[in-house]
Amino acid sequence: MSDLTPRILDRTIAGWSLQTILIGILLMAGTLWGAWITRTLVEVRSRHIVTVSLSRLVEDFVASEARGGGTSDQSAKRTAVYLAAINQAVSNLGEDGATVLVSEATLGRSVPDRTELVRARVRQAVEASRDPR
Repeated sequence: MSDLTPRILDRTIAGWSLQTILIGILLMAGTLWGAWITRTLVEVRSRHIVTVSLSRLVEDFVASEARGGGTSDQSAKRTAVYLAAINQAVSNLGEDGATVLVSEATLGRSVPDRTELVRARVRQAVEASRDPR
């Protein structure tokens, strides 16, 4: 077996030694990995953090429901629609590349507050789901 080893390493492909070809493949693989990891790190760095005050949104909804009246079935339906709209609006913020924190969980004011944006999207979703009577 020791007689075969020198002959395998002495082989050439298109004038290139097997050792040179293997080193070239490893260098190309390293370059591709470097490009991939760089792109991944840049994507992570471009994410931003925002807050949403869910307690304010829910407080406002509860206050408007208390003034609005209606049956308990109507109120339950409006509550389900409202909570689904909040969930969708916050999910949409996350899809835009933002990390969404509930503002009650943050200690500082160093991140942008997107509560009004969520409130506007929820209002649009709730109005779109209302029966036109």
